[in-house]
Amino acid sequence: MFFHSLRFRLTAWYTLTIVVVLAVSGCIWYQQLSTSLLEQTDRRLMKLTEESPALLQGFSGPDRCRAFSKFVRRHRQGNFYRLVDAAGQPLCSEVNSIGNAPDIDLRTLEAAAEKGLVIQSSRLKNGPYPMRFLTMAMELKNGEVIFLQVGTGLGMVREPLRELRTLLLIFSPIALLAVSILGWFLAGRTLAPVENLTRAMRRINVENLSQRLPLRSSGDELARLVDTFNSMLGRLEESFRKIKQFSGDASHELRTPLTILKGETEVALRWAKTPEEFRKMLISGMEEIDRMSRIIDDLLLLAKSEGGQKPLTIKEMSLSDLLQELYLQGRSLAQPKSIELVLHPNVTEEIRILADKMRLRQVFLNLIANAINYTPDGGQVEISLSVDGEQDEVIVKVSDTGIGIPAEHLPHIFDRFYRVDRARNREDGGTGLGLAIVDSFVKAHGGRVEVFSVPEKGTTFTVFLPRKGPQTPPATP
Repeated sequence: MFFHSLRFRLTAWYTLTIVVVLAVSGCIWYQQLSTSLLEQTDRRLMKLTEESPALLQGFSGPDRCRAFSKFVRRHRQGNFYRLVDAAGQPLCSEVNSIGNAPDIDLRTLEAAAEKGLVIQSSRLKNGPYPMRFLTMAMELKNGEVIFLQVGTGLGMVREPLRELRTLLLIFSPIALLAVSILGWFLAGRTLAPVENLTRAMRRINVENLSQRLPLRSSGDELARLVDTFNSMLGRLEESFRKIKQFSGDASHELRTPLTILKGETEVALRWAKTPEEFRKMLISGMEEIDRMSRIIDDLLLLAKSEGGQKPLTIKEMSLSDLLQELYLQGRSLAQPKSIELVLHPNVTEEIRILADKMRLRQVFLNLIANAINYTPDGGQVEISLSVDGEQDEVIVKVSDTGIGIPAEHLPHIFDRFYRVDRARNREDGGTGLGLAIVDSFVKAHGGRVEVFSVPEKGTTFTVFLPRKGPQTPPATP
């Protein structure tokens, strides 16, 4: 676990980075120093050749060698001096401390005759260091061509380089050790907030999901991580709340029909004597079973919708035709109560949108049925359709002249099992889930539902739907 820890890996990366930096920078320093020292050596050799041609003019034989010796004694910068004729034979030589002279290379003389001057390195047979020497062609007044060779040992170049290598080999491990220790310390300091965050996360469980991690004011990556964790906790808390609400609502709503079913069954077993009495009890029991079945179906539908599994099949459809169908269906529902149902298609052409026709049918049928159920006999229910061109959305309104909804209930009417008049809703056979389903499917289409109501005067539900459907169409189930 130690070697897999983030702290160890950060330290290893720090150390590896420094190793690469030291290796690259060491090579660069070494190469730069080597080049600089070699250039300095070449400049010293070239300086010796500045006055030698004029000095040797007019001399020949022993006189030339004596003049050459005087020249050498004035310039002690080099360790080796030699004059060579065109045939490669040595004419004069002065060797200070190198022990022996390098061999004469005719190819070097030819190159010097062609270019005028050649600088190269050559390893001596017995010397500890190679020699850097210069070969220059000189043409005398009598037309004779001779070559001046000036050389110096590369000890003054190699020694600083050797010392640099020694320093790098000695101090690099020390630097790496120091960097590793410092990297371990810095990694610990950097990861300390993460450790605190981990401990705080471990303290949060199902019982205290309302707790949040302390926010950092630095605005750095860790602060964004804390904010993300808090958002995740909020979503988890909401999910658990919905699960608890689902369980509580289901148990609460199913308890009543189960109690009724159990009581009527016990009564039938104890007191029913005739087939007709048993038949009445069975009919009542079937009604409660049907009610429980509707509750369970609606709860499962809502659970899928709120869980992100919105069962929509998005296709192009005619909203005008759908409302016309629902209008004709609603008239049959309104007829027993002598309610006037009116359709206002406030458009000049057929309105086609991208939506799930089956789910929108369920949405508008719920709204129309509610409007009819809560409108007294002889009232009026209106359905209107319009288009908002600026927002590119359609607007469907369902208005009634019913009992209305008090203002204190309006914020909760889309909650599951919420009833303004519980007794009346149960008598009508409602499950208390119709408006929750309406709100869920409208939001699944990328729309919204608004409600306006005045008690004893009526209620208007307004559904806004984008014509192009939801931004990210749900997958077909």
